[in-house]
Amino acid sequence: MPHAHNLHRLLMAVAFACMVSTAASQTTLVVAQSVDPPTLDPFGTTAPYVSVFAQICEPLMYWDTDDAGAAYLRMHLATAYRWTDDVTIRFDLREGVRFSNGEPFDARAAKLSLEQLFAAFNYSQWLEGLLDEVRIVDDHTVDVVLTRSAGFVPSVLARGSFQVAPEDFTARGAEVFNQSPVCTGAWKLDGWVRDDSITLVANPDYWGGTPSIDRIVFRIIPDDNARVAALEAGEIDIAVNVPLAAANRIERNESLRLLSIPSLRQFAMFFDTDNVNAEPLHDVRVRLALNLAIDRQALCDQLFAGRCTPMAGQFLSRFHAGHNPALSIYPFDPARARELLAEAGYPNGFALEYTYTAGRYPQDRQAGEAMAAYLRAVGLTITERAVDFPEWARQFDARPRETTALYTVGFLFGQDGYLSLLSYVPGARFRTSIMPAAFDEAMERAAVATDEAQRIADLQAAMQAIHDEPFAVYLYLIDDLYGVRAWVEGFRPRPDQTLRLTDMAVPRP
Repeated sequence: MPHAHNLHRLLMAVAFACMVSTAASQTTLVVAQSVDPPTLDPFGTTAPYVSVFAQICEPLMYWDTDDAGAAYLRMHLATAYRWTDDVTIRFDLREGVRFSNGEPFDARAAKLSLEQLFAAFNYSQWLEGLLDEVRIVDDHTVDVVLTRSAGFVPSVLARGSFQVAPEDFTARGAEVFNQSPVCTGAWKLDGWVRDDSITLVANPDYWGGTPSIDRIVFRIIPDDNARVAALEAGEIDIAVNVPLAAANRIERNESLRLLSIPSLRQFAMFFDTDNVNAEPLHDVRVRLALNLAIDRQALCDQLFAGRCTPMAGQFLSRFHAGHNPALSIYPFDPARARELLAEAGYPNGFALEYTYTAGRYPQDRQAGEAMAAYLRAVGLTITERAVDFPEWARQFDARPRETTALYTVGFLFGQDGYLSLLSYVPGARFRTSIMPAAFDEAMERAAVATDEAQRIADLQAAMQAIHDEPFAVYLYLIDDLYGVRAWVEGFRPRPDQTLRLTDMAVPRP
């Protein structure tokens, strides 16, 4: 039967061609994200942009999460760091590394890059006035000499110590360099079509080994549902910010996988005790009562389909360095909440205005409405209003402040607990509530501690203080959802919402 034989050969050829095509397509990884970077400045961009330039530029070290979910500092272009005295951090630099243009990565490069970081506006809230000098010890050793003891500086460097090619940076200038940075990463910038895509190509001379993925294409797809549609159509391989409504559909699709991780974005109902209507909130019993009035687990289960983690009676999650594992979630106990309100002199409750942000997640408005209902259930008279985040920020920064005595918003500061809590020390931007003295004292100790174990102990003490005397109703962390095609192996979501793709394409250094 020659006809059948030829048909069999044809089918085999088609199958082989499909296999070759699939294998070839896997040398390109297409990632869809929501925003196009205005710049690839390694020292001046935020999370969505880090996902692009972190494939091109590498830091001395960065925050990572171990298999148990604990945060730790992972060495990268630095092989080790140590305090040689109270103001000096010594970095041992990885040898044999070159930038993609052939320049050597050495102490001279590290000095220039670190000086850029300390001068960067986006890091000034932590680093302003702290740098005395970056001193070259030898070709592969540098000292960062501070103006005063500040044990949190390595944590800041873990966020932004990206290394740039010094000759190229100096020759082209920062403005031009930041449109096409030259760094040590596993990929190099190949093309950028504004508001459409950014293409990276493998760096064949990468110090960690030639990447198995030849090209990475970042497609800019602002609409969440459009990203999911592109994933389902096979146009992209990784979709970030998958909406909750699409999660089950992705899980049922045999060609796709749904990955999730609790985000570091911490949602809380904050107290503004400076507000003229906030007198009852000055009493710690009232602040505790409001924490007991909210059923966080029910909010997570009913509004977020369980893809949400209640905060454990503190403002840090288990993904933060400084999280206090001895603390647990406040119980949902409306009866005890009413007792505390009565003990504080409010047996019939009181009136408060409450603002919540809506728009980032579809469930934000429902969550705000639910929390207002919980407070009404323990006797409070709540006037609520929903605004988008830009409007909330305008109200918050107005002078006098226009926000209400209660407001819910989500903040993402990073994996180091100290940097997250620094926004609530005396004089800080987001310190709107009465804070316990024990919190301020613990933060003062953590600010100067150069021993990491002692610094973590101080942060845990700060958590204990704000558990006993809360400055907010600590709510939950919503899971970040990612859709990936079945062939994608080794991709690991990070709680800080950034992508670092080297581990899935290059053996770990």
